[in-house]
Amino acid sequence: MPRTNTPMPKVVRALLMAVGVLVIGVGAVLLFVWHTHIVDRTGAYRLMAGLALRAAEAAVLYGGSWLVVRGWNGGPRPRT
Repeated sequence: MPRTNTPMPKVVRALLMAVGVLVIGVGAVLLFVWHTHIVDRTGAYRLMAGLALRAAEAAVLYGGSWLVVRGWNGGPRPRT
């Protein structure tokens, strides 16, 4: 998909930022609730669930922040 120099509409930028904040917020709440179930586990299951939790946290933070930054920047700028 080629990138063009057309600016991103402000509505799309606002939606990207809102969805990014929503992803981070909802993800943090869901992972916080899920964390209590992991603490109750023992052994290998706790290790695997803990690793899955860390991977999910990284994905939520990376994905949400990417959306916010992409919306904030508004796409490519014309080259001079």
